[in-house]
This record gives sequence, C-alpha cells and structure tokens, in this order.
Amino acid sequence: MSNGINEKIDDALYNFFQEADEGTIKEFLQDDIPNLEEYNKKKKQIIFLAKATVKKTHNEYLLQLANKFQEAFIANIEKPIAIFNQLVQGNSSPAFYQNLNKLTKEDIIEIIKDKNLIQLLEQIEQDDKDHLCTNSGQEAVE
Repeated sequence: MSNGINEKIDDALYNFFQEADEGTIKEFLQDDIPNLEEYNKKKKQIIFLAKATVKKTHNEYLLQLANKFQEAFIANIEKPIAIFNQLVQGNSSPAFYQNLNKLTKEDIIEIIKDKNLIQLLEQIEQDDKDHLCTNSGQEAVE
C-alpha cells in the first residue's frame, strides 16, 4: 500500500478511538491483546517512565540555567543579568538587585522554575557568544 493510504487509515483509526466509548475500545483491544490487565500495567509503567524522563530533562535544564546565571552574576556580564532582572521584575525589592551575586542556586532555581527554560538557555548562550565576540574584538583593537 502507498504511504498516503496508510496515513489515511492511521488517521481514521485515531479519529475512531478519540470518539469511541471506553467499552468499544476495550472490546477492540481484547481482540488484539490477549491479557488486557498486563497491557494496562505495562502502559502505566511506560507513562510513568516517560514522565520521569521529562522531569529529569527539565531538572537538568533548570540546573544548567541556574549555573549560567550564577556564573554571569559572578562575572558581572550585563545581558544575562538584564534577562534575569526581567524575570523577577516586580517580584522583589530594589535591594534584591544589589545582591545578585549572593543568590544561591536554589534561589535562582526558585525564580526561574516556571519559565521557558529552553528559550532562556538559548538566550543566555547567544549572549555568551555575543560577549565572547565583543571581548575578542576589543582585544584585537587593543
């Protein structure tokens, strides 16, 4: 069969299962799956592992981003500090901005945990590249 026909069949099956009641789905699965209880147990395991993997990846991004912000605070790099200030704008007092280098990783994580981590990482990495290009250009001029 051609790929177009296979795609149409898959789409039709998908639509059928979206609109079918639970009893019909169980009957349909009973024909193809000999032990439905074992299937449901395996399905729950797969869903659990998928969620754990997503959570682990999210936590890795969060730690990576917190490290990048902390390094930027220590090195006093302007753009990452500006990005961080945008994230916390309105949530803290002016004294907070004076003590960015004293923030712990936990503090930074608490502030950025509900943000779009991938977008922030890309923004920080781009700023790191821009900072490196600017510094190497200044050294060449000197």
